[in-house]
Amino acid sequence: MSETMTLPNPVLPTIRKCKIEEVFDQSFIELIRLVPMNPHVRALILKFTGKMPGQDYDTFERVKDWVEFNCEKRARPFASPNASPNGRAVPSDGISIAVEFSDTEYGRANYSVPRSGTESFHIDADDLLEMVRETIEDGGGIDRIVEVVVEKVEEDAWGQCDPELEDCGDYDYSEHDVNDSGDGSLDFSKDAIKTAVLAFVRERHPELAAEL
Repeated sequence: MSETMTLPNPVLPTIRKCKIEEVFDQSFIELIRLVPMNPHVRALILKFTGKMPGQDYDTFERVKDWVEFNCEKRARPFASPNASPNGRAVPSDGISIAVEFSDTEYGRANYSVPRSGTESFHIDADDLLEMVRETIEDGGGIDRIVEVVVEKVEEDAWGQCDPELEDCGDYDYSEHDVNDSGDGSLDFSKDAIKTAVLAFVRERHPELAAEL
């Protein structure tokens, strides 16, 4: 006779060091809630905290406990849950996408250095609903909606967001034009976008969910 084995809950320290809201902003917390095991989300957790939760931390509540028992609160105070990390108001509806920004800073003393930073890119509920409806009317499904959202992120993220970019590589002191630019890049998870869009449609517009 075979027996079903249940893995025990992960063992945590006994004293909480912080609240999860003191480590991540609200939009990233919601992303963890939606896809706690997503590789891109977990990579961002590692980037923010310098630590990685184990594979047994596979639900939002477990990840939340891991953060609060193992991570230090960030020195930079966060704005209210309805504001982005740089203080701008963010509507509570719609979806937020964690985007990693990268570029190269060129200095006047003949140096250049790669930089990166992460911020949430928000799409309002009305804008997202318009994308969904227009895509469905054109015969597209969820994969096409994700492509439309990706296009919007790539087009608007640098203008809409104001990420704090930190040096992330070696300084290059070779000759260059101080006005050099145009090497900015973005990195984000299409799987996370898909999950967020589906959750939005199923919760707020279930009449459209069957068409995806």
